[in-house]
Amino acid sequence: MNTYHIDLLVKHLKNALQRYCELCDSSAERKYFSDETVLKQTKDIVQHYIGLFQALHFLDDQTEYYHKGFIFTHQEVEEQECPIGEYAEIVRLLTVAYQRIAGSVSNDRFFLPIHVQQINAEEIQIFIGVVTKKQHHYTISIVTHHTVYPRPPASIRNNRYRYLVKMLEMYDPDEQGTLRAFVKSKGLSYLQFRKDSALFFESSFYHHYLKIKMIPVLEDLLLSTLSYKEIAYKNGFANYYQLYNLFHRTYHFPFHRIPRIAMQQ
Repeated sequence: MNTYHIDLLVKHLKNALQRYCELCDSSAERKYFSDETVLKQTKDIVQHYIGLFQALHFLDDQTEYYHKGFIFTHQEVEEQECPIGEYAEIVRLLTVAYQRIAGSVSNDRFFLPIHVQQINAEEIQIFIGVVTKKQHHYTISIVTHHTVYPRPPASIRNNRYRYLVKMLEMYDPDEQGTLRAFVKSKGLSYLQFRKDSALFFESSFYHHYLKIKMIPVLEDLLLSTLSYKEIAYKNGFANYYQLYNLFHRTYHFPFHRIPRIAMQQ
């Protein structure tokens, strides 16, 4: 694991929770969800992303990264005692983060994603979740999930490997032919490229490319009503069977274990 994998996880989690909030805001029924329902569904999202990243070997599959989910209710127009206990400072930071963005969103938004990250010498703590604003009330509930990751060695974050991420963004095997030809077209040594990929991605470049293609699929499985075949084509797979084989046979992350949250009443 390196900081690239953690950044990738946070990026996709934030995108998924943004989509979850939009889903909630667009449905009359979801506007009346209890905080407990939001906590459960967002916990499903967070844990399934962690689970997929473990299945893809981006995270250690023997480590427990998810620590706790909790809810804090805040009255915006009343003086309220500062929270106390283990999460007091995090709740304060989450509340400040919400207040910073609240003025720039429309009044008909009742669900907003929220994120706070703390880094020390030994670990990276990420608090990610949703702020729910009660209709016709100046009350917010902060639904957040606490995850912790060992801080990777600084040497793994060497910026010289960041060119690989750019290459990943440009690579399309259907348009650019073999990987060797693609690398040479960029004026790079294919041998050095392979060595760097193995060190930075902890797998070959092409295998990592396939893993990256799988991540947006999880968002569609969780938060869309598309069929499996529609999801496969939307995410650039040749057919459903290619997608099925990756999830079920190669990385053992079967579809039936992923809740279709958008289909839940």
